Amino acid sequence: MIPDINNNFYSNLTYGIDSVLSEDDYSMFLAISDEIVDKELKYLRLFKEKQLDGVIIASVHFLESNFQTLLDMQVPTVVTGHDLPGYQIPTVNVNNVQAAYDATAYLISQGHQKIACVSGPLWDPPCGLDRMGGYRKAMRAHDLPIHEGFVVEGDFTAKSGYEAMRRICEEKVRPTAVFVATDLMAVGVLNYLHDHGIRVPEDISVMGFDNLELASFTRPMLTTVHNDPFMYGKAAAEQLLKQIRNEPVERMSIVPHHLVVRQSVSVIYERTP
Repeated sequence: MIPDINNNFYSNLTYGIDSVLSEDDYSMFLAISDEIVDKELKYLRLFKEKQLDGVIIASVHFLESNFQTLLDMQVPTVVTGHDLPGYQIPTVNVNNVQAAYDATAYLISQGHQKIACVSGPLWDPPCGLDRMGGYRKAMRAHDLPIHEGFVVEGDFTAKSGYEAMRRICEEKVRPTAVFVATDLMAVGVLNYLHDHGIRVPEDISVMGFDNLELASFTRPMLTTVHNDPFMYGKAAAEQLLKQIRNEPVERMSIVPHHLVVRQSVSVIYERTP
């Protein structure tokens, strides 16, 4: 189950799942929830009726109460994008705190000290709390102050990134860089800066997160964190097949991340050793 097939992240994740399942002669039933709770519940009931061999859930909006429903179904299950310490359900995720830390630390290494953050929604721990937490951790580790007016919550959409950057630019002091918790929101940030004559990266540097295909087509091209959805899908499918075969399964699988340096971050001064 995925929330949105039009989102490049989830379509690539789906390809990753299929690449593993098809090799093992499994067919995939794709359910798209559109981030609607009632549709999630409807699909869970359908999964049970169809007596599926296994379920992979990739939805940031999936309600915690529904995880208990999954357990009650007693069907092999893997969840991506969530950390579920209270449930015995295998998960696949990136280390969001460390990845956001690395992204922010890179900005700091380029001489930036006044760094803003556009987070994901705070009700979504991975993209909201964890990525914001990594930003805050990096700022504290480098003894840099956090101006709370520079920390704005978005909702995954480009529109929310645009609005977040508007709020940040209304502050008396302007940041020299902004860490954005998703590439899609970063597109909104870039659009706001372009519309208001603020140059990227000369005036403000922009760092994204996810390395979606669109990151190579923004102008300037977006420096970002590579968070591979295809590998998410592969890892989730591999863990699911292990459950089906009654093989040992990892409680949490971490997908590696790395920075992809393009054109949207500038050096504002050379640090001396």
